[in-house]
Amino acid sequence: MNAQKMNSKSEPQQVERRAGLSYAEFSERYMYANTPVILTDALSRWKAISRWTPEFFRTKFPTMKFDIETGKGGNGYDQDGAAGTRFTMPVFIDRVLASNDENPAPYFRNRVLSEVFPTLLPDIDPLPEYMQPNWLLDRYLVKRFRTTLNGYSLMEIFIGGRGGTFPVVHYDHGGLHTFLMQIYGRKNYVLYAPDQTPYMYPTNEKPNHSSVNSVFEPDLDRFPLFANAVPISFVLEPGEMLFLPSCWWHTAKMLTPSITLSANTVNQSNWHALVNFKRDNPAVALASRVYLTGAGAWRAWRDRDWTRRAHDHAHAQGT
Repeated sequence: MNAQKMNSKSEPQQVERRAGLSYAEFSERYMYANTPVILTDALSRWKAISRWTPEFFRTKFPTMKFDIETGKGGNGYDQDGAAGTRFTMPVFIDRVLASNDENPAPYFRNRVLSEVFPTLLPDIDPLPEYMQPNWLLDRYLVKRFRTTLNGYSLMEIFIGGRGGTFPVVHYDHGGLHTFLMQIYGRKNYVLYAPDQTPYMYPTNEKPNHSSVNSVFEPDLDRFPLFANAVPISFVLEPGEMLFLPSCWWHTAKMLTPSITLSANTVNQSNWHALVNFKRDNPAVALASRVYLTGAGAWRAWRDRDWTRRAHDHAHAQGT
């Protein structure tokens, strides 16, 4: 469904597609401007683009078993397997290939790539330079922050079939930047800019999650303000990478069998969103802001030389 059908009151906006984008221009025009962009050649060196298909996973991992929570249209999952349906990889891939809008396959989603497919990591090397610097990878003095932020840095894999959707409209926790890499198949993304938040009905429990049942078939009796939200809708093609900035609401629907990777980053451009992210306990919120403000200031100072070298390199290359 296109953006005009989802919201007939406004013309759909566009996300630029760019090739050969220098890091300096990416940083200025998109990362610090908090503007999404599709990078069409950022993954050109990855073996995964030519290797990873549903059939590849069926052949490569014939004995692999895992659980997926198959309720709610198969869009949830159960990491512990307590309430999930057990699949072998060949059976799951058969479901993916037979998936359609009326009966979508269960969604293998948000699985940490290094845990479920560690042998495939060489296929996604090197990571695009646009993902640097990434402060999530740093060592933090406070263990709670170190554990949480290091965990956010882990790349995740998503495998699903035509008709499958992500179960909730959301932006990534803590206002992190997100990179979405379409390895195989086509996926329809729908985005809403941060200034659309008044129409998104954030939940009390998770302010980065929307209560709206579906952007494709919204219940406007329950969520009348959502009719005013301005969507940006587009298709991410195989080999493309979407930069999704801090606090941009989004969801997706698969148009074909699909394999996607996601990764989060935080640095000086979006550290303020992490510092100010809503926390329920006022004392914890204050302590977090104090610690994270200082931690961010030190890293911004540390990265001055890194940023300068990146800009100097881009200038030397004539980009």
